[in-house]
Amino acid sequence: MRVLRLLCFIFLFVLTVVQIRLALFEQTKYSSNENTSSLNKYQTNPYLLSWLAKQKHMFDSDLDQAQLLYKRALEINSAYVPAWLGLAELRLDQQQKQNANAILDYTSQLTDNVKRWRWDKALVAYQFDRQDILAVDLAYIILEIPGKQRNDALRTAFAVWPDPEELQEQLGDEALEHLFRYATQTKKVSQGLVLWQVIEQKGLESEAQKKDALAFVNMLIGQGELPEATIIWRKHFSHSDLLFNGSFLVPPLQTAFGWRIGKNKGASWYFTEEEKDDPAALHIHFNRKDNINLRNISQILPLQGGKVYALKGKVKTKKLTTDQLPFIEAFGYKCKAPYNKSEMVLPDQDWTDLYFVFEVPEECNAMYIRLRRNESTQIDNKLAGDIWLAKFSISETEELFTILDEEP
Repeated sequence: MRVLRLLCFIFLFVLTVVQIRLALFEQTKYSSNENTSSLNKYQTNPYLLSWLAKQKHMFDSDLDQAQLLYKRALEINSAYVPAWLGLAELRLDQQQKQNANAILDYTSQLTDNVKRWRWDKALVAYQFDRQDILAVDLAYIILEIPGKQRNDALRTAFAVWPDPEELQEQLGDEALEHLFRYATQTKKVSQGLVLWQVIEQKGLESEAQKKDALAFVNMLIGQGELPEATIIWRKHFSHSDLLFNGSFLVPPLQTAFGWRIGKNKGASWYFTEEEKDDPAALHIHFNRKDNINLRNISQILPLQGGKVYALKGKVKTKKLTTDQLPFIEAFGYKCKAPYNKSEMVLPDQDWTDLYFVFEVPEECNAMYIRLRRNESTQIDNKLAGDIWLAKFSISETEELFTILDEEP
């Protein structure tokens, strides 16, 4: 009997617990009515009130209801910037321009030195044609908020003030480097040249400024502005040497008029330091994994047209294989020029002088020089071995090359 009574008690207890849980569930379901819950959220949350007001304004054209919602949001939070901005836009559409601008001025005071909502306010200032507020906001975003907002601010600034002098005046000296960098990235040649003049007058003091200048030179080269690129290059990076870093004492620039050395699965490279019997050099090792079409080591040379130049250097090789071996070639950069090349190196040779001449037509402002190796057609065609390049230089010869010397 005791066991039976115990089982009945447990059953009744479980049944009671289940009934209580069902009752609580029904009460919760009743008290969390969807419409009541949503209405309560809209009535107490300034974000949702402002969002709904925006919908009423922009999509339903219900200006009166939008106004009530914005005012309700500001009653809950008097410093809620999106509500103030939305109300300013609403006032403008209500033809209350003076009041709209007063609200925008007040919002500017609220967001002084505040990152949040800065871009939203800049967009409203742009809509109101308030360049005074827009300039302050864009400058702040450019200096303080990296990423997409900075890029958007720069794009807007260049669109509003296409004149680079006015652009700099509006945004101030602190934003100058960002403006110059953006002009380089977006290939704005004319604006970049004006901004460069201001930067140059202030002086290239930091490594970041020199890096920006190199990027600008590279952009000018790519855009065919070789005379302007050459002037900057000669003044700030290579005063006298026609071939930059021919001694291979510093790493390749990989840009502008410096060495550009790309990757090649059949070869590896590194710069060696000067030793007792060996000068500093560029050492390329071929790993016999590929029938290499070698063309990834080059330099663009800014040269004066109508002249003949000589390339000099030293070359050493060790255990090079196949019938096709490396050589140096010269040809026009974005211009038609005679093709010239050196003889192929020998498979094994100690330091040997390299010398060949090449012509630059009058219409050319730059030439390519490049280490080259053609693919071999033989069965045993994978290149192995090593080559060292050292003490490279370019010099003018006494010869001239005019249109009369060019082939018809």
